[in-house]
Amino acid sequence: MTAVFGRFAFLAPAVLLLAAALLSGCSSLKIAYSFADSVLEGRAEDYLDLSAEQEAELERQTAALISWHRQAMLPKYAVFFRDQADIAEAGGWSRPQLSAAFAKFRALVDETVAGAAPFVADVLAGHTTPEKLKHLEARMAEYVAEVRAEEAKETPQQGVDAWVARRAERISRFTGPLTDAQLAIIRRYSESGMDNAMRWLENRELRQGALVTFLRAEPTRTEIARFVHRILLHGHEIVDPGYRAVVEQRWALRERMYFDVLARLSDGQRRELVATLRGYAADMIDLAGTEKPPA
Repeated sequence: MTAVFGRFAFLAPAVLLLAAALLSGCSSLKIAYSFADSVLEGRAEDYLDLSAEQEAELERQTAALISWHRQAMLPKYAVFFRDQADIAEAGGWSRPQLSAAFAKFRALVDETVAGAAPFVADVLAGHTTPEKLKHLEARMAEYVAEVRAEEAKETPQQGVDAWVARRAERISRFTGPLTDAQLAIIRRYSESGMDNAMRWLENRELRQGALVTFLRAEPTRTEIARFVHRILLHGHEIVDPGYRAVVEQRWALRERMYFDVLARLSDGQRRELVATLRGYAADMIDLAGTEKPPA
């Protein structure tokens, strides 16, 4: 899932924060939030040329964004995780249930990005001058060059191995160690998705270029917020209409992979999964400052 956002997701730090937390150990959500301000500010500083006044504004917007995310989004994610724990405890997902879970998660991500966008816009509004945009464009180009250089060092087999390792690690943090059969499933689907790897990087470059071009027109904060949401999650509407099919194919492939892996959970793995999901839900409610998730 982090591959969907990558470093370009500094524009939607709430999503990035959530993704990072959910891919760690069960108690790590609270730890992630304790470092959230420095993590998000550091990500923005990697790309933006900030004056002292803009540094202060970044700190204010980061604090406001974290507060919004805790109060508005964490209870909704808690409901989602609680519901998935109930399904897992009842014996696991049918295909329609897992499809519904994926659709719900995507809707939550969309809502998170849309809600985070105004805070991001308040920061980006100060970076529409030629000098600021030159800095942003250069930093984006540096990252793409770094990715291309790293990929050039890898053989196709090494690329697949890296994908398998990352996906297996993410899943096992919820279920405990995976079996050889489950790892084989992840490998099969990883091999199936490698054809779109370069297309993903090309699309990222197009979206980054579109962002810089958009900011050159000195848009309003409202316009920036709207654009941030579209370029992150609906970028095909702006730069590459054909890429929508690639995105949907990736989500469908991921959904089938998860279904095949989850269908082969042992009793121990299922218990671990249920406990992890419920642990996340409890941590989210605690962080949000509410007594229980909404029905």
